[in-house]
Amino acid sequence: MKLRVKISKTFIVTTIIVAAITGLICAILFDWMDVGNVFEWMKWFIFSAFFIIVLALLGAIFLGLFLGHRTLSVGGFTPFEKSMLEMKEDIKKIGERLEEIERKLSK
Repeated sequence: MKLRVKISKTFIVTTIIVAAITGLICAILFDWMDVGNVFEWMKWFIFSAFFIIVLALLGAIFLGLFLGHRTLSVGGFTPFEKSMLEMKEDIKKIGERLEEIERKLSK
């Protein structure tokens, strides 16, 4: 009778992480590794990861705004824009009538 135990992926990953941390601690304790370099590397790694995360979030926000605007806009004019265009035409007609009145008065 063979007993088979299934080892989960979480257990394997956790074991590898614990082994890496243990190895790092042993290397520091036995002076195989300079502690200053490790802390400097960790500081820059955390800073760069934070910077990349902030830029990725900003990019995602702007991309989401752009895509949302493009998908929600129907391609036509809004009622406000239509009224502004009509008002522009009205102003143009009034200007033409004023020019005509000026021409008649100047004769």
